Amino acid sequence: MTKRIVLLALGKKAALFAVALVILLLPAAALKFLPSRRSAESALGAARSYLKALHTRDYREAYNLISSADRIILDQQSYLQGQVERRGFAMQLARQLAADMEIRIIEQETQKDRARLTVEYKVPADDELSFLLYSWDEAKLNALSRAERQRIIDLLESMKKSRNLITTGGRETLTLVREGGHWKIFLNWASAIKVSFAAAVPRDNAIEVEVLRRTLFASLDEPFQTSLKLRNPGQRAFIARITHRVEPTEFSDRVAMIACGFLRPLTLNPGEEREVSSAYLLDSNFPKNTPLAITFEFSLVESAPRARIQEKQRSAATL
Repeated sequence: MTKRIVLLALGKKAALFAVALVILLLPAAALKFLPSRRSAESALGAARSYLKALHTRDYREAYNLISSADRIILDQQSYLQGQVERRGFAMQLARQLAADMEIRIIEQETQKDRARLTVEYKVPADDELSFLLYSWDEAKLNALSRAERQRIIDLLESMKKSRNLITTGGRETLTLVREGGHWKIFLNWASAIKVSFAAAVPRDNAIEVEVLRRTLFASLDEPFQTSLKLRNPGQRAFIARITHRVEPTEFSDRVAMIACGFLRPLTLNPGEEREVSSAYLLDSNFPKNTPLAITFEFSLVESAPRARIQEKQRSAATL
């Protein structure tokens, strides 16, 4: 009888020890095999920082958030040469607008050192504020006095608080890898197609064109885009036609244009600035390791006084 009681007591102790051991080991197992909330949140934070850097055109910050495997393919200097960064007060304003970027996860797959996030985001639309910000002309913005700068800063903050800002957004799928305890954006440049953009304008300099994203790496299954900043520096309005030249020409039919802000001729009045974008998708049969070059060729199909162009626009609107 005594032996049975002792064995029963030992059995209860062994059971309690086993339960305690499972409880102690469970968090470690969960950390090893299950995506933790903390891990997902830090990956989302890195994705948010990267998207903010791209939106504000802070490409130095964006490059710092890219994985070391990608940075081996393209060094920082080459990366920055392919972009047009904002500078000075213009950068400060862009950061102010993007500070409260809204972002949420649509889908996620998180492992120990790798994550894949599909996110949706919203941010104030820069182009909708051009009328307040001197069309984002850096020279004009940087020449403002301290009082004038503060007036703009306060005005934007007031508009943000009253939710009077028009927002733009999108959906992105990003792959991230953990390096040294930090999440980095893995773009897989080693297997992507290098795409270069350029502009060819008339020799009379009647139009100024700046390609805001001159170099990028495109995957076969994901759209890619660039933007152009156009300005009419002259005293007369004009209508410009823009065509695309794709090289190598033998693969031009494997590059699909999925969105374009200048399929129709553009009218620019004296001193007017405009930013337009164009998006593309590569065919699955596009040959690997083949650099792609897209040139935007500008030609002035008509030049006329402002009043004449406005009359044409009114006539077209009535059709």
